Amino acid sequence: MMRTILTSIALLALCACDAAEKIVTEPREVAGNVTNYVAEVVALPERQRNAVFFRAIRDAGLPCQNVTGAEQIATGEKAPMWRAQCEDGVAHLIQVLPDGTANVVSRATP
Repeated sequence: MMRTILTSIALLALCACDAAEKIVTEPREVAGNVTNYVAEVVALPERQRNAVFFRAIRDAGLPCQNVTGAEQIATGEKAPMWRAQCEDGVAHLIQVLPDGTANVVSRATP
């Protein structure tokens, strides 16, 4: 009985060591898989890009039922900026960062 308990403890310790090695190597593999979301957004067709901007506006908690158009107002490899127009005429500035973060700036509503 005692031999079985000691063997079980030794096996659990070995399993724990193996799991730690896997955890250490996984971030290295993920770090090599970096996507430049700026390039992907720029390459999208207009309708799909408007859908991305709609989602960013809604995720920012701002009212918008539909993005009717968008124009790029600032260029740059790292963080271009677009002016997105909603169906109610309100414009929002959207800056997309390489990591996929979208910063939305809008005028204050009364």
